[in-house]
Amino acid sequence: MARFLALLMLLIGAPSVVGADVEHPMVGVENPARARVNYMLNCQGCHGPTGAGMTDGTVPNMAGYLSRYLQVEGGREYLVQVPGSANAGITPAALAEVLNWMLVTMDATHLPPDFVPYTANEVETLRSHPLREVAATRAALLAKMADQ
Repeated sequence: MARFLALLMLLIGAPSVVGADVEHPMVGVENPARARVNYMLNCQGCHGPTGAGMTDGTVPNMAGYLSRYLQVEGGREYLVQVPGSANAGITPAALAEVLNWMLVTMDATHLPPDFVPYTANEVETLRSHPLREVAATRAALLAKMADQ
């Protein structure tokens, strides 16, 4: 039923996240519509339709910020190992696609010029090592970003 509702929302023009930057094609995204639906079904419940997160700070804002994680050591791994990704009920290939889609649609501005898209194999390997100290890891990554 949830998949049906998500597809229905997609067809009737539900709010979308920020559009992809024309300078950053959807690398690593075979099917943008499928990636968007996977975002809607697995991420939007907490992060919202635009990736803005929760206003009380309990769920981080990804809009205009997500790609910055790729600029610090450990950030790429974090995006897969954070519980919402690591425990998402989708295949490694689907998670790779939705992560690649999110990076371009939510934060193309900070996408590194040498960005290499996530692959199913990379996601599968990283998922096998989920984070234990999520808040501490995130705080350390944010500190690295601030130091840059």
